[in-house]
Amino acid sequence: MAPTPRRNLREEQKIHTHRRLLDAAVTVFAEKSFLDARMEDIAQAAGVTRVTVYAHFPGKADIVDALVERVYGLMEEAYADLAALPQWTPSGIRAWLDGAEVRWREMAPIRRVANAASPAALRTVGEGRAQYVKAHERYIGLLVGRPGRWQGVDPEEARQRALMAVLQTESFFSAWIATGWPLDTADPLRLLAESLCYMLAPALENDRTIT
Repeated sequence: MAPTPRRNLREEQKIHTHRRLLDAAVTVFAEKSFLDARMEDIAQAAGVTRVTVYAHFPGKADIVDALVERVYGLMEEAYADLAALPQWTPSGIRAWLDGAEVRWREMAPIRRVANAASPAALRTVGEGRAQYVKAHERYIGLLVGRPGRWQGVDPEEARQRALMAVLQTESFFSAWIATGWPLDTADPLRLLAESLCYMLAPALENDRTIT
């Protein structure tokens, strides 16, 4: 396998500036509404010129799109970690949730400002739905893609089980972390882990048998 080509310094700087601008946008959109925020505000928060902001994003709506994609990207990294586990076990899934929690806490402020800004960013419901479906198809593909893990399971059932596991994970973390739903249980992730193990049970059994 050919080695992945390394980015040159210019490419690295461009990526760094792009992320810096998104971080600044999260700060600005959290303080002001999408309509009130200006590109100049984002430039000032990032410590760059307005020209630099426009070089990366033609307008505020494009920044919101990038923030949404950043959230989807962080979630994809989490599901990629789950898919990469050599064996799905209850303890392994429980440990995976600890790492997933870290990612959801990282994306929570991004998600809050993106959700608040999206209606004003002039994106249609259809565009938002297409973006959502495309991202979740990637997550499902990761979870059902390992040869042998879903052996003997109808492919459509495997996809639905993967989708249900994804949706349950997202809805729980969204309520708990993004919305701040109070939970008094000693280990909020224990029940979620049990639920995921139930949904992914055929794959867990196959992993146990293969190993």
